[in-house]
Amino acid sequence: MSRAAVYDTTGGPEVLRVDDVADAVPGPGEVALRVRAAGLNPFDSKMRSGFIPSDAPFPRRIGSDVAGTVEAVGEGAVYADGSPVEIGDEVLGAATGSIAERAIASTERLARRPAGLAVEVAGGLNVAGLTAVSLLATVPVGEGDTVLVGGATGAVGLVAAQLARAEGARVIGTAGVRNHELLRSLGVEPVEYGEGLVERVRALGAPTAVYDCHGRETLDAGVALGVPLDRITGIAGYAAIEELGVLNVERAARTAQNLARLAEEIAAGRIVLPVVATHPLDGVRAAFEELEGGHAPGKVVVLP
Repeated sequence: MSRAAVYDTTGGPEVLRVDDVADAVPGPGEVALRVRAAGLNPFDSKMRSGFIPSDAPFPRRIGSDVAGTVEAVGEGAVYADGSPVEIGDEVLGAATGSIAERAIASTERLARRPAGLAVEVAGGLNVAGLTAVSLLATVPVGEGDTVLVGGATGAVGLVAAQLARAEGARVIGTAGVRNHELLRSLGVEPVEYGEGLVERVRALGAPTAVYDCHGRETLDAGVALGVPLDRITGIAGYAAIEELGVLNVERAARTAQNLARLAEEIAAGRIVLPVVATHPLDGVRAAFEELEGGHAPGKVVVLP
């Protein structure tokens, strides 16, 4: 037995509790992990609240991002590159119900954790990092491009903005004024979101691509600024994406190989993903309250 965050009914963070659960045995292509860190994502909150429906039986576990140590290896378990998995490997990636002391993960969704990558950063990288990679895969950018990133100080926006800069693009990022200095430190030109966004962006220069990581506002701004519809994509304003005819972000780039490459970039200091707060497993309610209450730029992570 080990301990995990679970809930018996949908609702706010108050429905979460930590309880003993039976430890599962890894099946073919799977490993059992001792969880070292598990990042929180808005998707987790939407599942727990019932905003995203599920027919999974209660009690339900929560979490998907993970960094941990391999404790047991199922039959035929290898990494995505075909290399063998060994007990004691330090890994990062995805595991269902990861906000727990132990979890089961498919090795197809895991990468080795680089020695220079802090475990709390690794534990919050999978969803935000691979979503950012997917934005660039959907609308590639490079030298000569000016990219407007909506919600540039959210975890996805931060990584996407830095990846676009690494490709040689100029990046304009929307954010509240209190976060403008952070964007400047990363080579991103900040612009305040809200009414008048189109005029403020136009004053900086016409974008050639748009990544929206927050909601509808940046999608509408991109259309108003004359950005071609096949150069606009987003991850949040799904109704607006369909209505406007812009691109929904593709998912094929969300691979363990891309996760491994991104982890190496962060370990080397070329990409920054801040961790704004860490909480123990028994503090999982407080962790979700922080996530949902509007926190400083970066990830909220549970350290079981």
